[in-house]
Amino acid sequence: MPVTLLWAVDVYGRVYSLSTAGQRWERADDLLLELKRVTAGKGRCWGIGCDHHVYLNMMPSEASIRYREETYENQRWNPVDGFTDTLLPTDRWPWSDVTGMNPQPLHSFQLPSRSWEWEGDWFVDQSCGGEPSQTGGWEYAVDFPANFSPDKKWNSCVRRRRWIRYRRYTAQGTWARIPLDNPKKPPLPLCDISCGGWEMSDQSGRYPYLWGVSQQGQVWFREGIHPRVPEGSSWEEVEVPKEVAQLSAGPGDLLWALLWDGNLLVRTGLSLDSPTGTSWTEVESPGKEVEALHVSVGVSVVWVVTKDYKVWFRRGVNSHNPCGSGWISIGGEMLMVDVGLNDQVWAVGEDRGLYFRIGVTPSEPSGNGWIPVSGQWGNNKEVIPPREDREFSGQLTEASQASVLSCTDSDSELGPAEPQNITSDAPVLEAQAPSVVPLGAADSPPPPQEADETPSAPRKMRPNPSSPPATASSTV
Repeated sequence: MPVTLLWAVDVYGRVYSLSTAGQRWERADDLLLELKRVTAGKGRCWGIGCDHHVYLNMMPSEASIRYREETYENQRWNPVDGFTDTLLPTDRWPWSDVTGMNPQPLHSFQLPSRSWEWEGDWFVDQSCGGEPSQTGGWEYAVDFPANFSPDKKWNSCVRRRRWIRYRRYTAQGTWARIPLDNPKKPPLPLCDISCGGWEMSDQSGRYPYLWGVSQQGQVWFREGIHPRVPEGSSWEEVEVPKEVAQLSAGPGDLLWALLWDGNLLVRTGLSLDSPTGTSWTEVESPGKEVEALHVSVGVSVVWVVTKDYKVWFRRGVNSHNPCGSGWISIGGEMLMVDVGLNDQVWAVGEDRGLYFRIGVTPSEPSGNGWIPVSGQWGNNKEVIPPREDREFSGQLTEASQASVLSCTDSDSELGPAEPQNITSDAPVLEAQAPSVVPLGAADSPPPPQEADETPSAPRKMRPNPSSPPATASSTV
């Protein structure tokens, strides 16, 4: 079973991870990194930094990430000089893509970011479409854009050959900043991100989609994310009828957004052919007089927290009815909830402690109780919950149904409906299957304490209900 990580961000923007191979929270190696939001899935974790840039952490793997750049050298024959790069005005560029429509000289290729490096220099592809040849890689044709062949004939007036250069992604296991789009206009500073959509296909190797919300309430979609292009290529704006404060994308085709007025939007028409969907449908907040504060979706569930910190579950949600049919009130008061794989649920309580929803099954997706989660910090052997200087404020994602919370004898029964103060006897998280969880940090954190300090007594902290909640996340 592969080792997975639970990612967390405390209120000071410091990033921690909890491995399924251990029971200890470890701080990220980059001590200067400060994140406000995190979201994770399919071996990668995205975050929004306090500098408003987007960061990506690709989990280390044995298989390297390589991308092949290619361009075509084009020549035409004339009776004086033979084959030269002096082409007719109606011909393609001397150096172009395979279609000949876009110029691509060798010097025009640049590394997309500092996370990449060249493996070597340019070289000629000698295979000529898969068959080794002795022509120096040249393919011949009567004219552009006729069918090319490695065989030179009496009427072959044009030729081309492909040049190749590989680049390698070198930032696996570290937080790398995503470069701004150029020359496209990048989105305004983002206040929320969420990744999902990797279960819309049964094919292996599916990659997640990334959504973002700007501080002006615009919704953005990250284009070009691919196994060989983990950073993506550009941002595309998705029009919304009202200003959005926060959104959540599920592993499948669910996408819900929280509006600044407290109501919710549901994106319909999401599919592999249309990853950005087709239209929006508005859903009222579960509280008649209380606005929604946070929303999180899974494969077929939707959870919402209102500004009075009540938790709500949306019944009747599925691929054919993404809007659902009604709200169910759930016991407990939480600042945030987040849904992971297999629709398991995590939450951040009013005491800034981390809670897990027990009893979640396909037949009972709303579960039947909350149980606190804690772990050891750094080299401290005492089992303590994340409190005080490590208080959490965020969103949680991707826990698996096989995640296990080991309890002491006194905690072996179902957890309390209402969150309780966590003591040093609180259960330790022992996630034994892929789990991905995001947590977030406040936008304006107070000065951090020393990393080796032991958290003191719990302190109540309530976020401003009028501002969108910060987030955090985990990764598979």
